[in-house]
Amino acid sequence: MAGVVGVVRDDKGQFLLAFGADYVHWDISQVELMAIYYLKNIMKDWMLEYQGVMIKGDNYNIIKALQNMLKKWKNKEIRDDRLAFLNNFNQVLFSFCRRNCNKLADICANLGVFNSFIWLDLLDDEIPPSFLYCLKEECDALGLL
Repeated sequence: MAGVVGVVRDDKGQFLLAFGADYVHWDISQVELMAIYYLKNIMKDWMLEYQGVMIKGDNYNIIKALQNMLKKWKNKEIRDDRLAFLNNFNQVLFSFCRRNCNKLADICANLGVFNSFIWLDLLDDEIPPSFLYCLKEECDALGLL
């Protein structure tokens, strides 16, 4: 079992939403890809107002493969149906981030194993204190609060 998760922020680092879902896997690389594909399921109309999207992942091989595919797609539409939703953005970036530098996603991954969730509001009483505390630490470090 694994958690397919994501934490969505704006260009200033402000929290927009977080999601998680359980997923049975045999390959951790597949889990990383499923998290990216899952974004399509949680897309909201207001997200399209943003000019670009940066997708961070902690699987170096998958992120590198996606970066290489993106170079091939340059000036062309993304043809992979599972990633075609990215065509709605003017800019798409794939970035590698070590797991210990992305604690919010790690918390969500652990929670996503047991229950699916989408948090759109920080006042949601289902958000665990550990997530809120970690978010506050990151926002404080970025000077957002």
